[in-house]
Amino acid sequence: MSAWVWLLVAPLLTGAFVGLVVTFLLLGDEPVLFFSLLGGATLALFLRLRLSTPGARARLLSGNSPYGCCFHAPRTPDEFAARLCQVWVATGRRPTVVGSGWGFFIGRVSARGAVFTHKLSKQTGEFTFLAGTELRTVQAVLRKSHELAFWSTPTMQRISIGSWLARSCHGNSGPAGKPSSHAAARVRVVDLTTLETARQGPKWVEYGSYKQKFDLHPGQFVIAEVEFDPDRMAPDEYLQKARCDVRPSEILNTVSDGLLEWLTKKAVLRVLFFGSGRRNLAIGTTYVWFNPEEHDVVKRRQCDFFGPLVPHVDPHTCSVAGTSFQLDTCSLLPCGYYEKAKNKWKGKILLSDANAFSPDPSWLGLPLVALLSTTVNFELIFVLALDASTTLGAEVRVQRLCDTLFGVFDKIWGRSEIRMADLKKGLIFLDCVMNPANAHVIMNAIVPHVSGWLVALHDSKYQGREVTDAIKKANLLQKTPRVLFASVHKSVPVFG
Repeated sequence: MSAWVWLLVAPLLTGAFVGLVVTFLLLGDEPVLFFSLLGGATLALFLRLRLSTPGARARLLSGNSPYGCCFHAPRTPDEFAARLCQVWVATGRRPTVVGSGWGFFIGRVSARGAVFTHKLSKQTGEFTFLAGTELRTVQAVLRKSHELAFWSTPTMQRISIGSWLARSCHGNSGPAGKPSSHAAARVRVVDLTTLETARQGPKWVEYGSYKQKFDLHPGQFVIAEVEFDPDRMAPDEYLQKARCDVRPSEILNTVSDGLLEWLTKKAVLRVLFFGSGRRNLAIGTTYVWFNPEEHDVVKRRQCDFFGPLVPHVDPHTCSVAGTSFQLDTCSLLPCGYYEKAKNKWKGKILLSDANAFSPDPSWLGLPLVALLSTTVNFELIFVLALDASTTLGAEVRVQRLCDTLFGVFDKIWGRSEIRMADLKKGLIFLDCVMNPANAHVIMNAIVPHVSGWLVALHDSKYQGREVTDAIKKANLLQKTPRVLFASVHKSVPVFG
């Protein structure tokens, strides 16, 4: 059964519980009816609470019954390997590993013959964790014990670290930061090439030597445990947050002031949002290391709207949800709302908190809303092309891409966000939310901006036929993400 059907269970159970309780309070005279209503309300509450557990949530999001048996969920790497072999023998095919389930939900696919890793989650060494551990848990441990943070992480931190490192997940890294998987040193892998190799159990390998294998053979090599290198982590220190307003270029081959601000080389993290809710305006944020000699300490009201002035330190109250709602959701909504005063965006924030850009979406109503919106979330990865006929600078090429995106959202309903680290390498992550029937619009629009006609799709997001067909019809060549990643590490830069 598909995920959207199971997602309906949560609001239905909530409604059933409320209805039974109200009826129970109003009609409590007859003993049989009294205890029947009480029992029904108790059962509805129990079933609803069950949906909030990690195992049930992972099963639900991956298109499986949330009330399935979880007694066989492995707790150790050896149990994990044994369970993979059991499922393989029982089903006659290679099993599918499910961490938190979010990748399956976003990709609109179901996991069959699944092995769930929600119980494969604990710290096994000072910098070693089992692969089912949520990213936010690992970051919290490193922050508390060592005051360290990952340079960049996926913005939604309820995913498992195994999924993070085995898929093409990334964060908001900027030119002064490092890539998302920079701190991963070794991974303990189960080889699912054949049933015989799976029975050999998990083995430790260098993460760098297996990245291409994860990419080229999805699901063939699965991660049981991860070891991080503390020397490849960043100090968990304060960043200065700022808002940048990017507009279309007014004169050919010029760059808007807002885009120049966003392209600062000092950015440790940055992201830029476009959408049909804000015509001719893209709003982005940058995060640079906080320097008290360069940056003023901005004040805010202690209770947001009243109270004494205090230093503006994020996160506070609903600041994470508020920032994400304004930048992301409202770029899609007709209101296009955002707080106009730039000073309100200038809080300072620890790197670990800045990485957790997206609020926790685990409340089951949010995925249901996403499904009912008729939109899908897919992400294009490509290298920004040079213009062979001119000597245009990298900044102008980025501005031209921005102008193209403004034109796209004049035509269709949706939103996109750009992530870009090193300007000279030109690697672009273009995250899109729109009706899949409109995928061809953005695909055709970006063709002049794609180097070598090569694009990749984020493999933890939607890769449906509407998107892959649009790539082919635009005469683009689809590759795997790490093929694109490798292309920007050649000795000759994309922008020379």
